[in-house]
Amino acid sequence: MIQSKTRRTTRKLARPRLIGPPEPINENGRPLSPQESVRRCVYLSALFREMYRPMAIAPVDFRQIIDTLTEKKVPFVLTGAHAIGNWTGRPRATHDVDILAKGGRNCARAVKALRALYPELEVRDLTGVTAFFVPGENQSVIDVTFPHRMDLQVTLETAIWIEDDGRRYRIPTLEAALANKYGAMLTLSRDPVKRAIDAADFAQMVRHSDDPTREPIDMALLESLGKKVWPSGGGQEILDFVAQARAGIVPAVLFK
Repeated sequence: MIQSKTRRTTRKLARPRLIGPPEPINENGRPLSPQESVRRCVYLSALFREMYRPMAIAPVDFRQIIDTLTEKKVPFVLTGAHAIGNWTGRPRATHDVDILAKGGRNCARAVKALRALYPELEVRDLTGVTAFFVPGENQSVIDVTFPHRMDLQVTLETAIWIEDDGRRYRIPTLEAALANKYGAMLTLSRDPVKRAIDAADFAQMVRHSDDPTREPIDMALLESLGKKVWPSGGGQEILDFVAQARAGIVPAVLFK
């Protein structure tokens, strides 16, 4: 008697195409002033910590940081989520306050002033940044960055002044903010999840800038800043990323 052999075959199932409700027509965010966007970021950050860590005391105060650096006459630019809400049109909560300070003595003065303000925080020197941590936590609450890339140096030189509640400080221009996000996206040592957020921020800034109420991107300036991030091809790539964002595509550089 001859027994027939049965062949087992496996079929690769196609990923389902899920269709959800239509997105709202206005995807570009709200046209907020820089002052209002910073205030909303501060409020949302405090609310987030209160909701998800109700027993924890807020480790740092945004206003104290600005006041301390101003009093010590340390040149700085506010960066990170606090500074880009105006450009994205969508302020969001953040875990830390990001400060860009001039290199050398000025950066050291900024770190010294913040050490004195928050002596209970742990200070760690990382690549291009001095970070302050709550003991036992692995997310920083203050980052002091020095201009380790040429686009960051330009950010310091071209930042715009804003005034709110008697405080004056600077935030990056739209083009500098885009270049800074582009540089963060290309940094292979950066957490891939944060790089994905950087890419989404970049795309949202581009889309919001296309709103008729907003000033358009200076593409020639942006190209020059892209070259400062990556001299061998950053100028063209950052323009390509703008085109992708306008087409509804989030730029993907995570595996390059």
